[in-house]
Amino acid sequence: MLLATSCAATAQELPWHLGALNPSAEVAPSAINTASVKPGPHEVVVAVIDSGVLASHPSLEGRLLPGFDMLSAPMNLRGKRSADFSPDVRDATCGDRVTSAIFRTHGTEVSSLIAGNGKDGVRGVNPNAKILPIRLFGSCPMTRADLLDAMAWAGGLRVADVPANPHPARIINLSFSGGKRVCGPDLQALVDRLTKKNIFVVAAVGNTFGKKLVEPSNCDGVISVGAIDAENNIENYSALDTRTVIYAPGGGKNLSGSAPWHANKLKVASFDVDFKGDETPMGAARGVGTSYAAPLVSGFLSLLLSTRADMTPAEFLGELPKFTRPVNRTDKCPDCMPKGLAMAPVTSR
Repeated sequence: MLLATSCAATAQELPWHLGALNPSAEVAPSAINTASVKPGPHEVVVAVIDSGVLASHPSLEGRLLPGFDMLSAPMNLRGKRSADFSPDVRDATCGDRVTSAIFRTHGTEVSSLIAGNGKDGVRGVNPNAKILPIRLFGSCPMTRADLLDAMAWAGGLRVADVPANPHPARIINLSFSGGKRVCGPDLQALVDRLTKKNIFVVAAVGNTFGKKLVEPSNCDGVISVGAIDAENNIENYSALDTRTVIYAPGGGKNLSGSAPWHANKLKVASFDVDFKGDETPMGAARGVGTSYAAPLVSGFLSLLLSTRADMTPAEFLGELPKFTRPVNRTDKCPDCMPKGLAMAPVTSR
């Protein structure tokens, strides 16, 4: 079946955003069909710069590399940077700031969409990819300096007072937004250095309900990712901008009808909390947002790079029509799909 999944799986057993190999099966219009893109011999490292990853989740067993906590003091509740890439504890707070529980599981969920191994029904786009977990935020927000250091370290560049990264990433996944309206020269210079090393930088456009792109997705060379639903419509929460490079399944409210994909959320590696406060790992259909669309593109890229290790970001952008189909147009931004470049990532059938 799809990638490393069992041949006994059916289209309905697979998450709707992954589709199926069976040509007679009913597949969601925006599903990523990797039938013609087989895993190759090259191991691909994807850096997930996020809230940290819960390494104990069975759906990520065997997928994680030694990562790093790049959040510096005073924003780091542990006091300093370290090799502990786990997220903050569930009840942690940053001063008087009340923390959303999503910061406990966000990085784990994002990682599972890239490389989930199939346990608990969580299947990544490329279960053979390796995840390099880098913690950048949690109960306390990130700083710009930490973001720049995290991206540099992910790509194998030297960062002062931090051990060298023994597993440089080919893909850097940034499932967040909220910086400047114009990409700052410091961030743009770093993106330029990374892309010259043939490192792909993938960033969510943000859940801004139609607003224009902000950092990091508005930087030149970044593969900016918007969100669509299972029926190939741009989700209303997604940013809208002609600079959006690609749209991918992002989940949302249930769709009308009785199709297998009408439950529109993405299945991710998460945790359930019982009345005692104990966490139990599980696969849950709760992923919603451009944060979850971006790792699907990162996973797809890792699959391509596993066969074509020398592919450059420019080559990928030039070949988008081979792998994609147009999204349904929206009156809110009729020019958001110029020349067919912004499409749902689906391989040609």
